[in-house]
Amino acid sequence: MGDTPETMLVAVVPLKSLYLAKGRLSGVLEPAQRASLAFQMAEHVQATLRDAGISPVRVVNGDHDLNADVTEAAAVAQMQGATDLLLVMADLPYLAAADIAALIDAGRTAKVVIAEAKDGGTNALLLKPPTALRFSFSRERPSAQTHAEQARAAGVEPAILRRPGLARDIDTPADLAALVADHPAYQVFRHVA
Repeated sequence: MGDTPETMLVAVVPLKSLYLAKGRLSGVLEPAQRASLAFQMAEHVQATLRDAGISPVRVVNGDHDLNADVTEAAAVAQMQGATDLLLVMADLPYLAAADIAALIDAGRTAKVVIAEAKDGGTNALLLKPPTALRFSFSRERPSAQTHAEQARAAGVEPAILRRPGLARDIDTPADLAALVADHPAYQVFRHVA
């Protein structure tokens, strides 16, 4: 999955400060538990990217405004010579190297690849160039649809990926309960799920 001489891919993983992460789980997890969960999932995402042969992987601050933070990261990557940006959310505990390979493969024929979350959000994007799209992450509207509309408005037909490893993020107590039931690495959270 290495870069050809004319392309340079940079992966970006936006991550909130651990004590701000997973706020929607505050009803079932204490702040330290949410921080631990967020850290464990982020570590998994980074390890999966490395296992898929992706380098460099940059973790960027996602504390303020996610759209502004990733816009800045994309602009910096492009200024530093990146031709492709792979943006992957940090809360994807089911992510596998095959999911990353599918994103890269879809990017061979599409300049914008959108990995749709189970709720219609966007859990990953592959963009060529890194600033090909205005980021529109939102809790009010399914962002995968918005990102697709923006790509089409720019004359680019996006590829939409729907894969369990990319779709299953952890946002709600039900998500956490399913994760604990499915995944031995997250058994430490079984008493709350």
